[in-house]
Amino acid sequence: MGFLTSTVMIVLLIATIVSLVSLIVYLNIRFYREKKKFKTRIAVLQQIILEISKTRDGQRTQLKLSDEIDSRLKSAKATLSDDIFGLNYELFEILSKNNLLKK
Repeated sequence: MGFLTSTVMIVLLIATIVSLVSLIVYLNIRFYREKKKFKTRIAVLQQIILEISKTRDGQRTQLKLSDEIDSRLKSAKATLSDDIFGLNYELFEILSKNNLLKK
């Protein structure tokens, strides 16, 4: 009976060891799969961040150009306004000299 008991114990121990080794192999394979998925996700996120950065830089450039154009437009409006005022003044002077401002 001692031999049978020790044989059963050895078989149980071998079965336990095989089960544990199988579990370790399974978990190791699963870990590497998850690691690969994680690297893929990180690559996708890095690409998205890169695209967002490029878009932001483009928008920043457009905003800078828009501010430049706005500044030039304000300057041009001021110059045009001064020119129109000067022309109106000259027109009234001419009309006044020729007595054409009478009702």
